[in-house]
Amino acid sequence: MKPFMTERAGLASVHLGLPRAAQGRMAMMEACRGRARLLAGWARFAVLGLMLALCGCVTAENALTQTDIASMKLTAVAVSFTPNAFVSWDEGENDYGAAKGLSGPQLLEAMRTQEMKDYVRGMLGDRIKAGVEQALAGQLIGSRPVRLEIVVKRFKTPSGASRILIGSDPDMTASATLVDARTGAVVVAHPELVASVHRSGGLIGTAVTAAIDNARNETQEGLLIARYGRMYREWLTHGA
Repeated sequence: MKPFMTERAGLASVHLGLPRAAQGRMAMMEACRGRARLLAGWARFAVLGLMLALCGCVTAENALTQTDIASMKLTAVAVSFTPNAFVSWDEGENDYGAAKGLSGPQLLEAMRTQEMKDYVRGMLGDRIKAGVEQALAGQLIGSRPVRLEIVVKRFKTPSGASRILIGSDPDMTASATLVDARTGAVVVAHPELVASVHRSGGLIGTAVTAAIDNARNETQEGLLIARYGRMYREWLTHGA
């Protein structure tokens, strides 16, 4: 019986029977094949990681049919904030400072107070309410009264300095729950809808974006709220 010979041993015996130059080429080919197998393994690992990441970002289910949607009538939009909501909005903060005659260090100190947080959140809540109502205009015009309850977890519009230095984009995270206006029962809920608006960073990009916004009479928060409203409308109506 012939002794068992592994694939690697077999290749080695073939190498020994070849001229030295051919052996070098064979060794190089084997090394390349080894690198290819290694890269393929890493590629499979990367794809698996991506699949796991996507599984973690589960889109909220909306089981409403078009008939369900057509039967509902939006009677109110209510906006509130979680107790630990992160809110960074220059316009609201500056408006509070102007109303109280505060600036510089005084304004920074006031930002820690509950009074200023409530003021900014109240002002921002009115903006979000108006923006979402506008985004839903023409939708939910049936006969069953429903109310939309939005709870904001995060709202950030970066300052001009941060946009120049790090190119930060405005973003908003909020839950949106549609409830029956008569009974208070939940009709459908999105626990965490995230919206963001890409803004050009750097000195030139920020200046150009600001010029475009001024020409269109648009603001960062207005664009962000409109984006959130459109995303919710598309999710609620299945893109109809």
